[in-house]
Amino acid sequence: MPTIGLSMIVKNGGSDLRYCLSSVRSIVDQIVIADTGSTDDSIAIAKEFGATVIPCVWNDHYAEARNVALAPVTTDWVLVLDADEELSPEAAAALPDLVASTPENIGGYQLTIRNYANAVFASVTGSLGHRNTDSFERAKNALTHSEHILCRLFRRDPSIYFTGRVHEAVEMQIHRAGLRTVVSNLLILHYGTLAEHCNYDKKQHRYYKLLRTAVEETPNLPHLWVQLAITERNTYNNLDAALECTRRAVALDPGALDAWSLLGEYLGEKKEHQQAIEAFHHLPDVGDWGITKAWRIGDHLHDLKRFKEARAMYIQAVDRARKSRQPLPQEFLTTIESRIGYTEVRIGMRTVGFRKLIHARDSTPMVLSNHERLMKAYVSVQDDRSAAEVAEATLKYWTSEQLYGRAIALLRRINEDARADRLAEAGLQQFPDSNYLRNMAFV
Repeated sequence: MPTIGLSMIVKNGGSDLRYCLSSVRSIVDQIVIADTGSTDDSIAIAKEFGATVIPCVWNDHYAEARNVALAPVTTDWVLVLDADEELSPEAAAALPDLVASTPENIGGYQLTIRNYANAVFASVTGSLGHRNTDSFERAKNALTHSEHILCRLFRRDPSIYFTGRVHEAVEMQIHRAGLRTVVSNLLILHYGTLAEHCNYDKKQHRYYKLLRTAVEETPNLPHLWVQLAITERNTYNNLDAALECTRRAVALDPGALDAWSLLGEYLGEKKEHQQAIEAFHHLPDVGDWGITKAWRIGDHLHDLKRFKEARAMYIQAVDRARKSRQPLPQEFLTTIESRIGYTEVRIGMRTVGFRKLIHARDSTPMVLSNHERLMKAYVSVQDDRSAAEVAEATLKYWTSEQLYGRAIALLRRINEDARADRLAEAGLQQFPDSNYLRNMAFV
């Protein structure tokens, strides 16, 4: 039977490490951990499991650290995990037989990384957040999960090692060795996004520094430009830089779907709707990409007031979502239903449109956009009274100065000044320093 070794890099992973090592304890013959400076109990926990722990100086280079953890491994196969990950029980049961039956021309296996999250619309690039129905103890309270695949199981061979300062990988070396990688049905459970992350800003700044260095060293790798685009936009709010990064990525690889998706998203933020539509048209019509393509194009057609075309795209999104191999969150589905309803109202299909809008709002009342879309629909047909009632009812679930102000303004438009004054008073109790609401109270 082929032997299996676990190779890891760890720094202060103590809160998760015991779970990780326990998930593979019965199937691995060797554990090697490169520790990059832990100050918690990570090293002690690793030694409880018989791990070889190697001090590793951190030089802002993930592949370098991975290879430090890889060098002492003597087993036939290498499994790579992070401290906040576990191998699923099913994967642990199947892995030994998998490697035992592997043809000689296969050098590694792609494993699915399932990322759990508490956000309804959480996703990683290219994968929507699907409704979580897993019963794993640590995952059962997560709202959603999204997935991506990485080569985390490969033959131990001197010619197979990690490359890349960040987003390090072994696939290139496997292929250079004349071997190939294949997708397996093994599942890694990733819990890191469920944790409260301390020093988030500092971590992101360090990550940004690594990415900048990596793209300077290897500017021909599109996936690095994609990650740099995400960091520019999400961490530094630099939309123009993010756009430039995504354009570099699609120029390097016209088949980079994640880059096209981000390009469409960022163009949309710039109100370049037609260009955004053209970017999203590069996505396929199947899977999560197909769902994303349909509803994103629908949104841009909507913003161009091409409501019939937008409705058709939203209906496609719903049809594709129903065919998804994993269920999507109800909150996501109702936002699409609400979009369909709004476009129907705008093209004159008022009865069915309002029915969808009201159903979407009532099915998931904590989704603010569904309230807002219903309100806008009533305004579009000049039914200010119904719009005011929706606005006032929304405050049962969401409160902000802007929401109070919108409800007050609508009430004044239908001459309900007494209700508007009471609402302004309630708003000022919640936001006593709001000059905006104070002015609304004395119109």
